[in-house]
Amino acid sequence: MNTAFIMAFGAGVANAGVAVASKAAERNACRVAPYAALTLAIASLTTASAAIVMHGTWMDWRLWAIGGILGVLYLGAIASMLYANSLWPPSLVWSTANMAFLLPILCSAVLLGEALRWIDVLIVAGILAMLLGLMMPMPRQETVGRNTAVRWLILGGVFLSNGLLMFGFKLFDKLAPGTSSACFSAIMYGSGSLLAWIWYLGSRQTAITRSEVRFGVATGVGIGTAMLTLMQAMHLPAAVAFPIIQGISLAGGVALCACIFREPWPLRKTGALLTGIVALLLTAIR
Repeated sequence: MNTAFIMAFGAGVANAGVAVASKAAERNACRVAPYAALTLAIASLTTASAAIVMHGTWMDWRLWAIGGILGVLYLGAIASMLYANSLWPPSLVWSTANMAFLLPILCSAVLLGEALRWIDVLIVAGILAMLLGLMMPMPRQETVGRNTAVRWLILGGVFLSNGLLMFGFKLFDKLAPGTSSACFSAIMYGSGSLLAWIWYLGSRQTAITRSEVRFGVATGVGIGTAMLTLMQAMHLPAAVAFPIIQGISLAGGVALCACIFREPWPLRKTGALLTGIVALLLTAIR
């Protein structure tokens, strides 16, 4: 198993920790603007520290162009997920965000010319089956209230923003080979954090709470760590990297949340988890 596979597994584990921190933030009524500002600021500092240690260069214009655009998209992804968590069950929102791995696989095949093997189809199908098994059944009408167009639009925004982010990481690896992924990550998070701070200060909200600081820092460290490992996994084809990362992310996140927050764990979820594990094992023989 090469380094890129190991990094993909590491990114999935780090993202599972992010799932716990973000759910705790939602349960402690953290507001979008200050929580996002702190999360992205800490993630930027985490990746910038790695860039300094690795002597990364900051002068390549591609880092700033692609990083700035994805920073705006990252802020949108965080905002859409927090808003969606108030309208839908958090497990459904997290599953939707992870199912977005289908978008970069499709975009990479169509736009970047990445070939799909038959085993890739099996891996994607296995991970998708696990995701559907963990998120089903769909919430009942009384759980989420009326399914208005706004609710579905926000849930769609979760899928689209996370999917475009994943494809953006793959695109950066193709368009800017040899550049520092740590510098890129720091710029991306920094630009998103700057916009979030402008949002927070401009809206004249009340002072940042202890919960927002605590969970913002925890989420930021997790996101920064996940990004440093994820970018090293982008050398793999999208059909391999993203099923590994998002499969571990969702399975680990759901399992950890079930243990920590004492959520029910029916037999159906165990079967879904085992299906995902088999799919992940297939990546070892690809």
